[in-house]
Amino acid sequence: MKPFIGVTQSKGLGGFIQNIAIRFCLRLSGAKTINLNIKKPRYDIPIDGLVLSGGTDLYPGLYRSLEIKQGYNYDHARDQLELKWLEISKRKCLPILCICRGAQLLNVFEGGTLYTDISKIFEDARYPNTFFSKVFFRKKINIKENSILKDIVKNDNMDVNSIHSQSINKLGKKLKVSAMEDNGVVQAIEKDNRRFILGLQFHPEFLFYKVEIRKIFKRFVKACLNNT
Repeated sequence: MKPFIGVTQSKGLGGFIQNIAIRFCLRLSGAKTINLNIKKPRYDIPIDGLVLSGGTDLYPGLYRSLEIKQGYNYDHARDQLELKWLEISKRKCLPILCICRGAQLLNVFEGGTLYTDISKIFEDARYPNTFFSKVFFRKKINIKENSILKDIVKNDNMDVNSIHSQSINKLGKKLKVSAMEDNGVVQAIEKDNRRFILGLQFHPEFLFYKVEIRKIFKRFVKACLNNT
């Protein structure tokens, strides 16, 4: 028996590649998947778990920020799609894995806020920004004790990629930080309850060759299976 996991989908070529990578990781971990997007939100479909994927910046108005980028193409429809799916998942107590933008949205959903440009806030947060640097650049994150992430990977730190310009500021209700960079940028959050709710600021789907990353996907799929 395989759990049925919904994966939210971003627009464009980058979103397509990311979607393929996420679904590949989930299927290799023993799950079946279905896309959730603006054209086919599928709110009525029964799923056993939810993945919020990466993509464009969240609209700052969602967390009452005035730092709105002029001319930026915010995806309001996707914001609302994913917020509704978070509501559904909360009501049905579904396991949730949130990636990059997804982790930020989870934090906002729980009443938290974001830094709209980490390069202006944190020292040593001006990461390479070209395509190849995003693919190959790695940075160290420190994993907190007594966290879901530590229990999964069994390490104090891990090297991850960096494909983001925003990060978590004020933490949402009942969330806790489970990984952070030396410079203070939050790299993982989780919900402090019995259900699997994990937000990763990095992109694990592009690091599937690492044993620790495969463990994360397998633990999530196992949680979804137990939820069926």
